[in-house]
Amino acid sequence: MAVAFRQPTFQNPLPKAWKVLAAFMATVFAGMIAMGETAGRARAAGELSRMGYHDAAKEIMLRK
Repeated sequence: MAVAFRQPTFQNPLPKAWKVLAAFMATVFAGMIAMGETAGRARAAGELSRMGYHDAAKEIMLRK
């Protein structure tokens, strides 16, 4: 007598949840890096302006 195997009806939701969480964490990490770069450029422009290098500070501030 043979046993009939059937397909499982339960779909595990964890793989999709991990993918969504990983994408969210990657986005947060990229945002933190962008914020750090912006803060660094602002500090550099401020220091250059204080030292009298106004043209270099303006170039740093306006660079995209």
